Formats: sequence, structure tokens, C-alpha cells
Amino acid sequence: MTLKNNLFGRSLILVFVVLTSIFPIWFAQVNADPAPRTLQEFFLDASSGRSEAREVVLSSVESLLRQYPNDPLLTAYYGSTLSMKARDSWLPWKQEEYIELGLENLNKSLNLLSMDAYSKPYYGLNEGIFTQSIAAITFVNSPDYFHQKERGYEMLKHMMASEQLQNYPFGPQAWIHIGAVEAALAMKDDKVAKGWAQNMQKLAPTHPMTKKALSLTTKA
Repeated sequence: MTLKNNLFGRSLILVFVVLTSIFPIWFAQVNADPAPRTLQEFFLDASSGRSEAREVVLSSVESLLRQYPNDPLLTAYYGSTLSMKARDSWLPWKQEEYIELGLENLNKSLNLLSMDAYSKPYYGLNEGIFTQSIAAITFVNSPDYFHQKERGYEMLKHMMASEQLQNYPFGPQAWIHIGAVEAALAMKDDKVAKGWAQNMQKLAPTHPMTKKALSLTTKA
């Protein structure tokens, strides 16, 4: 198989692998949703606290990484999802183990990034932006004693100011905007958070994440 075909196959897998892995689980539920869903959609569900979605992403990405061990986007998904697993774990030593492994993989994903990633379309943006965003938001949400919050926030500030991100439609990047607003609030940078929320309102006033951002900053 040529490199081009191999990469094309990997791109298709990013979209469809989750479908085959989750259907036996989702169809068994009373309120199952049979509509096809992407890896990113399950990742966002996992980020909001759905443990079943987290396990779907984790198992799917682990399988893919056996085929593409040096893929930055897959590695970022893996690192971030491990950090979520730490959040949901009851055992302190397991929490630390998952977080350390998660951060290790996120750092690896950033080291693997090349300029090519920024020309590969992915879910309405590009793979480079996705990889950086996943890493930055996860860093901000990591425990204080890992000293990654400031690093993640600086990454998000740089991204929010970049022309490249602004050139894309709002919809695919909305999760980055709300992640940045939440990060600014967590860092006690209320003025920046409110500015980003107001910009979201200008771009997409009725979007659910815009409404969430405005609600969060109103309380700040």
C-alpha cells in the first residue's frame, strides 16, 4: 500500500472506527442513538463526563495507535482521554498514573506535530489545530501539582489570537472557544474570558456554546 493510500485509510478509520466499536453497546440501550457519529463527537461527550463515551474513544484510539503509533492527533486523543480516566477514577494512585501517562502522550503528540498536519483537513479545521487544542485544554484541566495549567493557557491564548483559527467557520471551532473561556476563568483572567465570550456572541449568538460562555462569564 502506498503512503497516500495508507493515510487515506487512516483518515477514514478516524471517522468510522468508533461506529463499529460502539454499535453493540449503544443499540443495547433503551435510548440508543443509531445515527453515525465521529470520534470527535464521542470525545466531546467524554469531555463532558460520559464515561461510556470515554471508554469508546480510548479503546478505538488504542486500536488505531497499534497501526499508526506516531500519529500526533491519535496520540493527543489518547493522552487527553487517559486524563479523563484519571478524573473518573476512585483510586488516588490510579489517578496519578493515568494523568502522568496522559501528559506524556500529549507531550509526545506535540513533538510529533509537523507543518503537514496544518494542511490536513479534520472535522472542519485541520489536524494541527485539533492536536494543539486537545493538548492545551487538557493541560489547563490537569491538577495543579503537575504545573501544566499556565502552559495550556498560554497555548490557548496564542491559538485564539491566530489568524489561521479565525479563517475557519465558527461551528467546528466552538469547542475550542468554550475551552478557552473556561480556561481563562480557571486562571482568574475574567477580563479575557469575557472578551472571548463577547467575540463568540458576535460570531454565533445562538450557538449553545456561546450561550454557555456568556452564562459562565456573567457569573464571574
